Amino acid sequence: MTVKQTEDITILEKNLEARNKEVAKSFLKITEAVRQLLQSFDMPKFRTYIIIEHSKSGKQTNLITEFVCYFVNITLTMNKQGYSMIYLTYDEEFLARFGARLYNRTIRALFKHTMFEATKHNIEDSVRVNNPASIQTFFINRLANGSNNFISIEVEPHQTN
Repeated sequence: MTVKQTEDITILEKNLEARNKEVAKSFLKITEAVRQLLQSFDMPKFRTYIIIEHSKSGKQTNLITEFVCYFVNITLTMNKQGYSMIYLTYDEEFLARFGARLYNRTIRALFKHTMFEATKHNIEDSVRVNNPASIQTFFINRLANGSNNFISIEVEPHQTN
């Protein structure tokens, strides 16, 4: 039987902490890439996004940060074992309305910033792509509730290419 020493546990904790920081850094890069994709839309509602800092809400939750826009929800969360995870959920109606091009670019950004070659720690297993769902209702409800000390609402500037 192998008994873990205190130093082994300390190394595991440091590795987990470093991995979680890498996942959080990748989350920010992914949301930045998606924000740039929003800039091409003419209508402000398609360029609007909401950042929810669950860690600042004062509620006990495994959710850390959420990025929500009209067509996608990207969530940084902590699983039961203490590993940070990134979940991406895409709006099915938006996909049907605008086609797969934006979806493909979003998925490319997700994997570009989490692939083994792009990170200091292997975080490829921290990514989950959910089945399409209805994001618009959640987005509109959050938008109607407005911003507060842990929810911010922004509109990306329009850029024509």
